Amino acid sequence: MLSRTERTLSSIILLVVAIITLYPIVVLVTTAFDKVGGNNSGISFFKSLSFSSFSYAWTQGGFSQYTLHTAIMTVSVVVLSVIIAVLAAYAVALLKPIGSRLLFYAAILGFMLPVEVLVTPWFYELRSLGWLNTYAALIVPQLAQSIAFGIFWMNSAFLSVPKELTEASVLDGATRIDVFRLVLLPNVMPAVKTMSALVFLWTWNAFLLPLVLVSNPSLFVVTEGLANFQGAHFNNYGALAAGAVLAALPVVVVYLASQRSFISGMFAGSTVG
Repeated sequence: MLSRTERTLSSIILLVVAIITLYPIVVLVTTAFDKVGGNNSGISFFKSLSFSSFSYAWTQGGFSQYTLHTAIMTVSVVVLSVIIAVLAAYAVALLKPIGSRLLFYAAILGFMLPVEVLVTPWFYELRSLGWLNTYAALIVPQLAQSIAFGIFWMNSAFLSVPKELTEASVLDGATRIDVFRLVLLPNVMPAVKTMSALVFLWTWNAFLLPLVLVSNPSLFVVTEGLANFQGAHFNNYGALAAGAVLAALPVVVVYLASQRSFISGMFAGSTVG
């Protein structure tokens, strides 16, 4: 049991950390509601309440197109990586065909390598395929890393399901597909949701790969667009803040929507087989 002094000290520390963490967010949001060009001296704490900065960033700043490109890239990576990783992890963890462990170790190596190591080989490979400045350049490299992570993550989730459940289902006459669809998948769904959320966050916030592989402004994603927008409007603090809020808003929404299953998913994928 903590003493009263220890509880008070813990509360003070948490309050200080919360203030340090939330202060930049409050500054960003309040400055975003300043009118376009209305604050050229720095941050704003609701000096004016206007949506003109959001409108300017969305239309004149091109964030409508940046968001569309990012959404196409992110949704494609999340959907494809989840489907492929779940099926591959099921095979590696339970079916165990020849070479499955090699695939598992390759997946571990694949997501452990930093993107800085892979970006140059990917650039030359995609250039030889003629995929630079296309949606393939945005999707394929990030899909590869997400699948590698997903196989490792879902392998642990499948191994955490008690064998008695699958054995009982087989004795009841369930086929292998029925066992996967009706027994295993519902039990690992928290891990699937957590993987989807993590891949969404990583893909939406990706910057280096789109920066290197896509130089055509007509295909810029929000991270590239925000950097480009900052260079052109470095003294328009309201518009810059509005652009940053627009870029971060989908990530915040997805996190808030998935946080209820996030902890259970973390535990479902926390054991390595």
